[in-house]
Amino acid sequence: MKTMRTFAALLLVALLFASCKTEEVAVEKFSNRNGVWLWGTHMKEAPVAEWKEKGIGHILLNEAAFDRWGDEEVYTFIADCEKLGLTVHIWFQCFYDNGKWVSPIDDEKKAIKQDFYDKVIARALGYVKKGIKGIHLDYIRYGGTASKHDYPECGATYSITEFCRQLNVAVKAENKDVILSAALMPEINSEHYYGQNPAQMGQWLDILMPMVYRYGYGGEDKPLEWVNEACNWFAANSSGAEVWAGIQTYTLDLEQKEEAPIPLDAAGILKDCKDIVNTDACGIVLFRHGLGEFPDMNGLWETKNDTVEE
Repeated sequence: MKTMRTFAALLLVALLFASCKTEEVAVEKFSNRNGVWLWGTHMKEAPVAEWKEKGIGHILLNEAAFDRWGDEEVYTFIADCEKLGLTVHIWFQCFYDNGKWVSPIDDEKKAIKQDFYDKVIARALGYVKKGIKGIHLDYIRYGGTASKHDYPECGATYSITEFCRQLNVAVKAENKDVILSAALMPEINSEHYYGQNPAQMGQWLDILMPMVYRYGYGGEDKPLEWVNEACNWFAANSSGAEVWAGIQTYTLDLEQKEEAPIPLDAAGILKDCKDIVNTDACGIVLFRHGLGEFPDMNGLWETKNDTVEE
């Protein structure tokens, strides 16, 4: 009996240890939840050491960098970032090519374009095989026309979710720890237009990044309530995926026909960051390098529920 009690006690300790180890790994994977979108053309000018000092831990680098600088230069840049403790995700457009939207559904066959899926997934898998730690999906949606490609045989929302599933299966088989994320439109319940269902996509992605761009969105500046509602809704409908809010580092002059960007100073961006911290989102991604003065984001998430003065 004593032996059985001893065995049971050891088993309990082992289970508790395993539980703590699992939690530790999960926390370590996202020990930093601050990021920045970086255009490929801006790669060489990016002050990555300064970003690290300011508490930024993730760089979403557009894959156009490979065309602009070549593989050797890009992978050297990534290695240098990793030495600093920064995680580089390759950011690429899924259903958009040569300036045009690509519908993931063949309207004649009323079926997904599997050949197209395979090509895009092969791109992602190629990066993962080279050691890339994150894949970031942009244009993983319809350009507002999802309802026009919605069939009983193959739904528009299904086509987006199915791509996420297939991507997950392919890249996680190569590296189970690769981080999969996607930029999502910020509207609530917008499947009719974009085919994006965060609850479904979140089953296959690690991070959902709604683009909560409040300045000039739809031709007007959105109130803080809009930001709060969007972040909280995505967090409540992510199926366990983390929600990192994408925010602007600039405002727009809405009186100009071209909506000319006006860079924000560090204080302005930091205020917007604190607004996000006080929602149910758990990360922030800045759009973008080249516009605005990035603030010091160290300790940002420790300010949760602090009052922000207007």
